Amino acid sequence: MNSHDDNNRLPRPTDKLTAFLSDHFPAAILSIEPLLGDASTRMYFRIRREQETFIAAVYAEPFDVTTFAYLDVTRLFQSAGIPVPQVFAVDGRRGVVLQQDVGDWRLQDVLAAQPEAARRVDYDVALHLIVDIQKTTPMAQDCNSVAWRQAFDDEKLFWEMNYFFRNYVERYGRWALSVEQEALVLGELFALTYRLARVPRVVCHRDYHARNLMHHAGQLWVIDHQDARMGPATYDLASLLGDPYAALDEDFQATLRERFWQLHQAAFGAQYYASRRQFEQEYRLMLVQRLLKAIGTYAYQFAVRNNPVYLGYIPIALHTTARALEGIADLPMVKWLVESAIEREAQRATAAPEVSSTAILSTTPLAGT
Repeated sequence: MNSHDDNNRLPRPTDKLTAFLSDHFPAAILSIEPLLGDASTRMYFRIRREQETFIAAVYAEPFDVTTFAYLDVTRLFQSAGIPVPQVFAVDGRRGVVLQQDVGDWRLQDVLAAQPEAARRVDYDVALHLIVDIQKTTPMAQDCNSVAWRQAFDDEKLFWEMNYFFRNYVERYGRWALSVEQEALVLGELFALTYRLARVPRVVCHRDYHARNLMHHAGQLWVIDHQDARMGPATYDLASLLGDPYAALDEDFQATLRERFWQLHQAAFGAQYYASRRQFEQEYRLMLVQRLLKAIGTYAYQFAVRNNPVYLGYIPIALHTTARALEGIADLPMVKWLVESAIEREAQRATAAPEVSSTAILSTTPLAGT
């Protein structure tokens, strides 16, 4: 028996989807269109029935519908009026979720052709949505949501920094750091996460950027919210403004940061920040942590999964991280590492420009950055 025959005997996501559709749409004439997925093991399909369309997410493993994070956070956000796709049917045994189709137009997709006024409106809405998500914190506690029960604590934040170091520095960059250099870098990264783990927490989306905000039916929709958890109020803001996929200019980022400060103050007063200075200091720290984690994910895709399409976003993330580090005095080794990485990426781009350009043009979304 050849390998092709062996592969045909393996369970396929499409088999699970076909069985699910037979149960939920008996005798209906359907068309099924595979969609570009993300870096997870999920697969996505657009289901058409006459004039209606749906999105089916097919998970690699079965799940318990009573504890499934995506359903939990969807209920939480919907109860607060946050626009997330409606779930129509769930089959935990087959690992299928049938949900509302909110189209193909991500915020990232419209940025290049958008007039400046429209871009400002979109990002203002996105900032309002961050605050709305943060307002769900008491509700998450009351219903014991998974978004309340998991957090960016010491373990999670430092795990992400170690993930960056192992995947970008060691696997992708293959840097030969001395034992002392490695200890100093990891020590500073631990100090960074120690500070962030001790600020007051709110509910965070966890992956809030221009690829997880969809343009549909005249509004922005929030997707990929299953990893919501408690964390700093600057987390989703850093994710949105420092987003390598959007590469917003510094002046626009500053304008948006000022606007968020106004919205956050109006909603919470001094509950989370005693001063604007405290907010700005936390934001810079959060931006560094968030972007280093994203760089680790991009590097993992190439070094471990042999996927080069995200390499072009690494230099963008590094430059934004370097600018954030300019305002932080006590992370000298991290600053040295980032500056050295920028030089290495410039050399790499000169040596192999075709890889970098291919990466930056990729439209495949990447989850969990």
